[in-house]
Amino acid sequence: MADKKQRKREMGKWGLWNFFASEEDIRVYLPELDLFNRSTLESYLSNYSVVFIKPDYGWGGQGIIKAWKTGNGYSFVRIRGKAISCETLDSLYMRINKFCMADKRYVIQQGIEVAEINQRPFDIRLMMMRENRKWQYIGMLAKVAGESSVITNVARGKGYVTDINYALKQSLELGNEQIEELKEEAKLLAYKTCYKFDEYKAYWQIGLDLAVDKYRILWMIEENTGPAQSLFAKLKDKSMYNKMRGLTALRVKRKQQMAKKK
Repeated sequence: MADKKQRKREMGKWGLWNFFASEEDIRVYLPELDLFNRSTLESYLSNYSVVFIKPDYGWGGQGIIKAWKTGNGYSFVRIRGKAISCETLDSLYMRINKFCMADKRYVIQQGIEVAEINQRPFDIRLMMMRENRKWQYIGMLAKVAGESSVITNVARGKGYVTDINYALKQSLELGNEQIEELKEEAKLLAYKTCYKFDEYKAYWQIGLDLAVDKYRILWMIEENTGPAQSLFAKLKDKSMYNKMRGLTALRVKRKQQMAKKK
């Protein structure tokens, strides 16, 4: 059974959204998402102040576009830099479409008013790994967007990582008890997400991109099945990173032992 699961192809953002939206306990944390076209662009910009357009199959913040309505029309930014203005929705759609690769599908996602540190948005990377075949929470950190960046990917957006407690305290002025409550909610969501993933495929590590908005509400933005552990190496506290390295080494060792037995 496990071998059959391993042969399944990866789901893109659209497939993942539908997969998790079927679970009500997870669905409540998901921003709205649909396939990108002119109709959904018009609909989403009518309902939400900000939207994001992303490649269905993409990682590392590549190709992400942020768009919003202004008093004189619309504006958008691709990854980072100066906003580009458009007078009409048709003009906006045409300009965005030029950045979209013809052979790739794109999705449009409801934008969240995420919390900020020094006017830079941040999200949360929460790491889960298997230990003795059981999911285990490893830790979380905050990814802060770089200057003029619409993404929090550290390498592509020129941002940085920081301690999650510091980020929540600085951005939302949360007390220690409130921070712990929010972190516990995030952990519970992470376990539910991993257990749901097990219905589809047996991954060994999962990194969730979560966000807290300005109203202190938790959201799940993306699910990563090949997350970069090196993000945690950038923190002053190396305990989470060291644990990841240890579990990874243990997994490699077990695979080598199994290979010898064959």
